[in-house]
Amino acid sequence: MGIDAGSGYRVWYQNLLDAWQQRFSGWVLRKIPPARNIVLGHENIFIIPNRQGVGFVFLLVLMFIGAVNYEASLGFALVFLLLGMFVLSIFYTYRNLSGLHVTATPGSSVFAGEKAEVTVILNRHGKRIYENIRVSFPGSREVATDLVTEKEQRISVFVPAKKRGYFSPGRLRIETTFPFGLSQAWSLMDLKFRCLVYPQPVECDLDWLLNSHQQSGNTNIVRGNDDFYGLRSYVAGDSLKHVAWKVLARGQGMYTKEYSSNRDDKAWLRWDMFPDLDTEQRLSRLCWCVLQLDAAGIDYGLELPGIVLQPSRGPVHYDKALRELALFGLPA
Repeated sequence: MGIDAGSGYRVWYQNLLDAWQQRFSGWVLRKIPPARNIVLGHENIFIIPNRQGVGFVFLLVLMFIGAVNYEASLGFALVFLLLGMFVLSIFYTYRNLSGLHVTATPGSSVFAGEKAEVTVILNRHGKRIYENIRVSFPGSREVATDLVTEKEQRISVFVPAKKRGYFSPGRLRIETTFPFGLSQAWSLMDLKFRCLVYPQPVECDLDWLLNSHQQSGNTNIVRGNDDFYGLRSYVAGDSLKHVAWKVLARGQGMYTKEYSSNRDDKAWLRWDMFPDLDTEQRLSRLCWCVLQLDAAGIDYGLELPGIVLQPSRGPVHYDKALRELALFGLPA
């Protein structure tokens, strides 16, 4: 009975917490809508006393009670002086964020399981300086910085990217407790950016694929192509550009240079190569195959359900193949 009651209480508490977070997220969305560039001000900065501030106020209350009890005029003066300092700390803490221009740019694409780099750009205008500014995303480490002599500060924040597809790190949290540490001012902002996360590469056996590639491919002996292959006797009609003139000059006869081209060698990466695996496992292994074939400089094609990329190679083809794997089966 006690266990059931405790479990029911935890479920009730979790439901209440989820409902509160949902309502708060909706309120923040209305209060601070997504934007590429945000200037902090009274409409998007929140400020409350932190733990030290609450303790400070509690201490002032005790001092005020003591001053009333002992009718100590100096005690009243000290309490009101410290209370005035506390009110000023709220203003100066707010001022340490107000007027700051914030934007962000995503870094390069990453693979699932890695950390995506987000560059947060802080700009100040005029002579106002900003100290002890801390920025973070959900799940990332907090990074602190100052804008004292520089007009702009770029901060790299690394956020875990767990799933493939387009990744948004969530709302950026920027906060400060400067200068007295008695109040905390912060803002939550959606800077409207995302980066692409590729499937996590999982190693597989490519020997059979390479063997198939070698068997199905052809090494064509053609004239005037890629790599020098050898010499053969000159035949009427051969291009004079490919005549081995140095050999002819040595009196060894007239020969024609031949060149080999492997351009017909192609490898296909197909969805049915891994029939016993689920979607994510297939995509992870196909991603690893793309990395290996690209590094080897081999032309490769990609065939997914409803998607066909003709064999090619190079950075453009590489990016396109990884993009198709990253977005396969996801909503547009």
